[in-house]
Amino acid sequence: MRCRKCGAEIREGSLYCDMCGEEVRIVPDYSSLDEILAEHVRNELQSGNRTKKTTGRPKKKSRKHHKKMILILSSLLFIILIGLLLYQTSYAGYIKRGYNALDKKKYDTAIRRFESAIEKDEKRADGYSGMADVYLAKKDFYSAEKIFLDEIERQESNVGLYKGLIRVYMKSDKKEEIPKLLEECKSDSVLSALSGYIVETPSFSLTKDSYDNEQELKFYSNGNDIYYTLDGSTPTESSGAKYRKDTPILLGEGEWVVRAVAVNKKGIPSLLTKHTYKIQTPITEAPIVSPSSGLYEQQEKITIQVKEGFTAYYAFGTTEPTEENWKKYIGSIPMPQGNLIFSAVLVENSTGKASAITVRNYDLELDTQTEENIQQ
Repeated sequence: MRCRKCGAEIREGSLYCDMCGEEVRIVPDYSSLDEILAEHVRNELQSGNRTKKTTGRPKKKSRKHHKKMILILSSLLFIILIGLLLYQTSYAGYIKRGYNALDKKKYDTAIRRFESAIEKDEKRADGYSGMADVYLAKKDFYSAEKIFLDEIERQESNVGLYKGLIRVYMKSDKKEEIPKLLEECKSDSVLSALSGYIVETPSFSLTKDSYDNEQELKFYSNGNDIYYTLDGSTPTESSGAKYRKDTPILLGEGEWVVRAVAVNKKGIPSLLTKHTYKIQTPITEAPIVSPSSGLYEQQEKITIQVKEGFTAYYAFGTTEPTEENWKKYIGSIPMPQGNLIFSAVLVENSTGKASAITVRNYDLELDTQTEENIQQ
């Protein structure tokens, strides 16, 4: 038996429907004619609905769906076309199109597109790099370099421009120009950003210009490779001798024009450095000079004993006189008043070689009367 209100099955013997609580009416379990007809109509309607779902409606819905998809795809295509157009005329678009033209060796077209990119944003270096690549493809290094140098004059703190020019030097095997470029840079921000390209110039262990005996020379450059020459020629990785760390170079008698350059692991060189050394071993003992060093109250005559075949030279005020301040000795020299240094040397006439230097320290203090007599 079923509940007439909710249609739920009623347990046998129940007086109320367990589902809705409706009182159970005890009637015969059958279906009246109107219920049978109603059920038939419902079945027919349901059958018709199923037919429509499988025949008519799907076609109508499919057409609508198709139109909707076409509209969506058209909109997407329009957006893509607009985006493509905007990209083509954007900075990145001009750069890409410029390199596409360069790959096809359409140099004039490439130049125009890179120029358009620069007009979009003159502070970005890609446009200048693109133009430089065109010039390099045409074997025109001068123009490739100039486009960056001209712009660096206007934008001296633009790191990208410096990087672009360094790239040109690297591609053109002009690495020796990199230290010159950075040496002239006045921007701390650029130098800080490009510190990896700055190579320490080699330092020399010998600092004086002349020595009277053979010397051992060493170089230093913060772990970089060092190449050097001893004849004044320009050292490179291919033309210079490679310095072996902590292995000194022996400089014997003569004049040595030493040039050195350091090269880092990227192959970037430092600035060249140069020092000229004159090694002259004394050919004879230092000259005898009279009087000896000391304090004097009366003016004395300073004399130099000159050996045969030699000429004597002297200087006041220095223990290391140079060729510029030497004076030729032609006779005894009045001792000047005050405290002073006197140096003397002998030079062999036939060879021009010098002896060791004799140094005296004189301190002449005259009384007033003696000083007046000397002046008279």
